[in-house]
Amino acid sequence: MTSGTTPGTPQGPPLWRQAFDAAERRVTPHADSLVRTPGFATGVALLRRAQNLARDSARGVSARAWHLVNLPAGSDLARLRAQIGALDREVRRLTVQLENERRRPRAADATTPEEPDADGAQPASSPRPRPARRRAQRPPGA
Repeated sequence: MTSGTTPGTPQGPPLWRQAFDAAERRVTPHADSLVRTPGFATGVALLRRAQNLARDSARGVSARAWHLVNLPAGSDLARLRAQIGALDREVRRLTVQLENERRRPRAADATTPEEPDADGAQPASSPRPRPARRRAQRPPGA
């Protein structure tokens, strides 16, 4: 109980809430009619385009500035994060595949004699194919 109230008397909303509700009742009809006009929608679309253009321009300028001092830009870090994520997913997929291969029983293993090249040496007649090499990626605009 707060001071000045008697037991059993219902309390109304706080004073700040009453002031907010009164202001909202007066402003809402005007704001509602404003946002439903075609001019408002056009203005919002133009403002959004201007924001995107300004943001993209600022990112481009800052990326070039970071590259001038031989430091990575945010776009470089985002690309590296994406590559690390892809590598992580690939390692997880290969780990699951390896575990499944290890768990699978192989009846042929017990009867097959050990191969002469079992120590990992490759015979000269059949060279092992090399994995495909990826080209180095250059930062955009370079």
